[in-house]
Amino acid sequence: MNTQRSFAAALAALTIASSWLACSDPPPLPYIPPPECRGTVECELPYNVDPRCGEVACIDGACVLELYETSRSQYRGDCEITRCHDGQRVAERDPDDVWDDGNPCTEDVCDPTGPVNKYVRPSPAPSGSGFCNGSGQEVTCLYDVDCEDPTRFCSLLGNCIPLECKNGMLDPDYGETYMDCGGHCDPCRITRPCNSKYDCLTGVCGPDGTCSVDRCLDRVQNGNETDVDCGFGCYPCADGYKCRANENCESGICFAGTCQPRTCSDGRRNGEEEDADCGGDCPPCR
Repeated sequence: MNTQRSFAAALAALTIASSWLACSDPPPLPYIPPPECRGTVECELPYNVDPRCGEVACIDGACVLELYETSRSQYRGDCEITRCHDGQRVAERDPDDVWDDGNPCTEDVCDPTGPVNKYVRPSPAPSGSGFCNGSGQEVTCLYDVDCEDPTRFCSLLGNCIPLECKNGMLDPDYGETYMDCGGHCDPCRITRPCNSKYDCLTGVCGPDGTCSVDRCLDRVQNGNETDVDCGFGCYPCADGYKCRANENCESGICFAGTCQPRTCSDGRRNGEEEDADCGGDCPPCR
């Protein structure tokens, strides 16, 4: 009898405990905060950080800011370097950031006002071929002795040409198309007779057989053009063409005498950019 009572009591207790457990809430799980980001696109650069001086990325669910010491955007050849201080750009003088004009007869330096390309005094050209005439041009000769041939003299254009090219006569045997010009002599001025473009200073021998004025679509580099039919006074030049200044280039970037492709770090507003190196297909502007 006592055994039955004990069993009944135990069963009743077990039933009550089971009911209590069934009605009770489960123990709370530890709190795990949600990730700050799932991709870099969800991270925003702080308002006080220039996008050229830092970037933010999503790493392990958190937005992480990286600041640069030097700006990603630099204009080459302006005698300056742009540092980054606490996410902001600060320009500093840099005498080694010299603008190269691509001309072997100029000395590229930085002075207090910025980049300067000084004419090299009359002397042998650095290339080892020809001479610098003191006006920023590379020529064949400076003096008659440079021609190393007693039958030739150094012309005003710096060419070694036959002595007959200064006798005041028309010499067809030397290819002259007009008195002392054309053929083996210096090219002729406009309106003078010509047989080919090589007879003319402009490089254009017109259909009427006379040297013609230079034009932007004559398929010859002449006048102030920096390359064939482009440059000063004509259309801007495409990437890879010769130039002497930024305005000669479609990209607005001339360096080492050649038009350079635009980038999002060239320090200039070009392409689809809304401002220098930002907006359009570059990082957003602030």
